[in-house]
Amino acid sequence: MTPEQTGNSADATEPARYVIDEASVLGRNRRILLATLVQAGAVTATATYVGCGDSGGVEDVSVEMPAEAPFDMAALVTVFAERGVFENGEWQTTIVEQQLSIEQALRDFADEVIDVVHGGWENGDGGSGSVIFDCQAGTVRIEHTAYFTDSDYEETTL
Repeated sequence: MTPEQTGNSADATEPARYVIDEASVLGRNRRILLATLVQAGAVTATATYVGCGDSGGVEDVSVEMPAEAPFDMAALVTVFAERGVFENGEWQTTIVEQQLSIEQALRDFADEVIDVVHGGWENGDGGSGSVIFDCQAGTVRIEHTAYFTDSDYEETTL
């Protein structure tokens, strides 16, 4: 699955936006997860991630509820997943339904969407960030920080 990247190339200050097709696995799961969170009364859900040196992933998943109302992270939700099987010399991909805990479904969604939008983020110096489900706005926002080593070489001959 490749997201369509949109942006105004005439204005270099305008950031690119990624559009996840509503019919795609990520688009369907985004809709399901937001609806599940809203139905439970959640304000936001956040998956934080960090990594470097070719490894990393979601470290924590939390759900903010109003007035300290409880939230059951173990409750099950039905989401979609792509499954690949190598048959007859080629990969065959199918989409299957699976039941996961809400925590695991949020974790899996975050891992997949980070890879789509910031592929390779965990390589080299890595990066970190959050995938935030804003239940009131009905959106998912990725706040990402890329890490890098900088150097400034200078040579002077007198």
